[in-house]
Amino acid sequence: MEFDQVVADDFTSFKPGVVATHVKIEQLLTNIGGGGTHGTDYKNQAMKAAGYKYDPIIGYAKHPDAAAEAFNKIRSVISETQEKDALLEKLAS
Repeated sequence: MEFDQVVADDFTSFKPGVVATHVKIEQLLTNIGGGGTHGTDYKNQAMKAAGYKYDPIIGYAKHPDAAAEAFNKIRSVISETQEKDALLEKLAS
């Protein structure tokens, strides 16, 4: 699955009718994690493993550069694997 690169401005702008890349990645991570609260927990683990050190409650617009960097790391790993455990391992390395 191919995703466009995430840039810091993605977290502070809105384009009608366009789903931002980071939202698509979040949706995929949530699905990989099993959906629901398990999926949300998995998405948060993936963000942390990708280097995003901020609490998930804090919006990405507060730290857009760090968020973009984490999402782009996830984006590159997702192109290699979408297997739950392997994805986290690759993000942590």
